[in-house]
Formats: sequence, structure tokens, C-alpha cells
Amino acid sequence: MVSAPFVFALMVSASAAASDGSGTEPTMRNAHLAAVTKVTIEHNGATSPAATEPAPQCADFKLSPQEVRKYLGTAAEVAEHDYLHMLDWSPCNASGKVTFKGGVTGTWEIQQYRAGSLKLSNGRTVYLYCPKCKAKAFPAADE
Repeated sequence: MVSAPFVFALMVSASAAASDGSGTEPTMRNAHLAAVTKVTIEHNGATSPAATEPAPQCADFKLSPQEVRKYLGTAAEVAEHDYLHMLDWSPCNASGKVTFKGGVTGTWEIQQYRAGSLKLSNGRTVYLYCPKCKAKAFPAADE
């Protein structure tokens, strides 16, 4: 019979092995998204409804369609729990619609600190993170 402390030690060890070791980055994996064929921006420089008050700095958070395409093509998928609990939240976001090769469509949202999400027409929700993505609207990596 396996003891409870041994099982706990295995769980902790597996959890530590799945992260980058620093505890600051979520585990990222390929999102397996098809190529983007169309991007529409519906809201740019928006303040999240979860913010307690309007954030004036959000007016400067504007992404171009090319930057959205690049983000969606580069970002990695993260677990919902990591998206909600490990990534920095920003009151500033941009959102819109996307169409992928093959006909799957979706609604996207990208936050100022490089977290994002996709709600796809096939029922799948994908949580994204792209720490290396670059756009004029993203803060510099050392900020």
C-alpha cells in the first residue's frame, strides 16, 4: 500500500516539473490554431468591465489587425487556472472577431500584459499567453 505522504510528494514533484521552475510563468503549450484568414477589431483601448473605475491609460492600448494576427499566431495556450491565477491582469484590452483557415470563427480578447482568450465557434475556449509578443501597445518586457 502506498502511503499518503509519498503520494503527496509525487504530486508536488510532478507539479514542479511541469512549470519553468521559477513559479512565475505558467506551463505553455502549442494552441494548435489554424492560420488566421480575417481579423476584425471591435474594441480597442477598452477598459475591462471588471475594473472598478475607468483606466485613462487604456486609451493608449490599441492593437492593429497585423499585431492581433501576429499575437494569435505566436501565443501559447495556458490552462484556465493559470490564466486566471498566474498571469498579470490588466484593465486594458482589445477585442474582436477572427476567422481561421478551415472556417472556424471566434471572438478574441487580448489584454495589455499579453494574456488573451479565444472563444471558438466549435465550442472550444483557448486561454493564451505570449510573453515574447511585441506591439507598440504592450509594455516593454522590463516594465
